[in-house]
This record gives sequence, structure tokens and C-alpha cells, in this order.
Amino acid sequence: MGAADTRTAILDTAVELASLRGLEELSIGGLASTVKMSKSGLFAHFGSKRHLQLATVAEAWEIFDSEVLREPSDDRSGVLARLLERWLSFYEREVFAGGCLFLNAAVELADRQDVVSNALADVVERQMAALEAAVGSAIESGELPATQDPGQTAFALHSVLVNADSLFQVRRDTAVFDAARATIGELLAPPPNPAEARRRA
Repeated sequence: MGAADTRTAILDTAVELASLRGLEELSIGGLASTVKMSKSGLFAHFGSKRHLQLATVAEAWEIFDSEVLREPSDDRSGVLARLLERWLSFYEREVFAGGCLFLNAAVELADRQDVVSNALADVVERQMAALEAAVGSAIESGELPATQDPGQTAFALHSVLVNADSLFQVRRDTAVFDAARATIGELLAPPPNPAEARRRA
């Protein structure tokens, strides 16, 4: 295994540990013990706890980006629906064993106002931006009404997604994802036709 492969394997373990225990609990000594390396050997890869944390956030983002954000289809219709299903599946399959590393760690470290907390805030904003772009695409394709506000809709969808993940961590019941899908369906349902509503009344 080359140096790059070794580093990736180490970071995959770091992502799992940070997800389960919290990013602040991640240390060079603790990780070295888990991956069965010397502390000095691991230090040669990262140099400090802060650099290890930053590398872990970057690796976690690469995993999330690959699993959720990268659109595998050239079909521009249904982009939002596919994104939301990949996102829920990511949580449902527990790709991050302890739940959403980004938001959990961003809240945990928000008061620090350092490069690590800034990196976490940045990835959360990138999540929001990806949702907003997908909502915008759905509006352009006519799948959502032109009156839909992309930013507000992205906020609502992100709230449903991360709440489903958090509730799953508490309840250990996959029914929360069914509830999330139903809620998303309601959020994205076309508005009622006033004429049709009057006719039914």
C-alpha cells in the first residue's frame, strides 16, 4: 500500500471515529492506537491534532460528495428528487456510523472560531448551496413552481434531512426516513389549484 492509500485508510478510520465520538475527541494518539501505528508514524502524516481534524473534515466531505452530491445521470429532470433520495439513503445506510459528522461537529466547535470550525461551517454551507441549486434546477425544468423560493425551500429540506438523521440516531428506527420522505413529498407538492379547490367545495 502506497503512502496515499495509507493516508486515505487512516482518514477513513478517523472519519468513523469522529462521527461516533465527536471531532474534538479525535487525537493523533487515539487514532494511532486504533489503526495500530506508532504515534510518531501518524504524526508524520498530519503533524498536529488540528491538521488531523482538518484532513478528517476534508475526507468526510469527499465521501459525502461522492455518495450524495455527484449526479450520476445526465438526465436534468428529477435532479432534486434523486439528490434527496441519495441524501436520505446516505443517512439510512449509516455511511457515517454516528450520524452527520458535519453538523454535529460544527455545533460542537462553533465557539472556537478557528480554522476547524470555519471548515465545518463551510461544508454545511456547501450542503445548503447544493440543495438550493437543485431546487433552482427543479424550478427551471418546471418540476417546481416559479413562485418557489430556492433558499427557503433548501432550508426546509435540509432541516428535514438532518432531523431524520438525528432522530434515527436516537430511536434506531428506520421509520423516521419514511416520515422524512413523506414530509419532503408534502414540501414539494404542487400548490392546490384554486379553481379545482372551489369546484370540490
